[in-house]
Amino acid sequence: MRTLPSKRMSLLTEREAQLVLSSAPRNLAELSPRELRGRILRARRLMEKYQDAAQRQRREALRKEVPSRSRRAEGNRNTLRKAEYFALTLERFEKRLALLERKAQVRARAASRPAPRRTTRAATGGRKPARRTRAAGRTAKAATLKRTSNKKRGGALKQERFPALKRKAHASGRGRRTQTQRDSRR
Repeated sequence: MRTLPSKRMSLLTEREAQLVLSSAPRNLAELSPRELRGRILRARRLMEKYQDAAQRQRREALRKEVPSRSRRAEGNRNTLRKAEYFALTLERFEKRLALLERKAQVRARAASRPAPRRTTRAATGGRKPARRTRAAGRTAKAATLKRTSNKKRGGALKQERFPALKRKAHASGRGRRTQTQRDSRR
């Protein structure tokens, strides 16, 4: 049986009703992740409060616990409803926060990933670039090297090919691994 909104709101205090109403889909869209986290905490706290109260009232009604007030609790239906409202509210807030966090992660991944370099056919005049043969490539490179300046030939890429440098990098990695093993034994 569905309860009317007016009946539902009559069970809640004004602040609780505002919290439940802020979980409506049109109101969720306006909330920032920070506001959502705060409302999640409030909704969870209220849900647990009413779940505990319902459990206590049930124990009192079954005469398993001494009444906390002058009159024994006769039922806990309304308290259970309130706990249910806050459970639904909490679920809505958590779904929205998860959605916003996923969107933020996707945006962050897209921003951190460099844009792929593609030469479009429009940039190359609508045709595929001509494929060079080995000899043609060498002559073209030699011509550009002569034009630029008298820079030192070779460089980082050439040095990476030397086996001595490869060995050195390997040895430094091995030193770090043994050092961490020594540190973990202390």
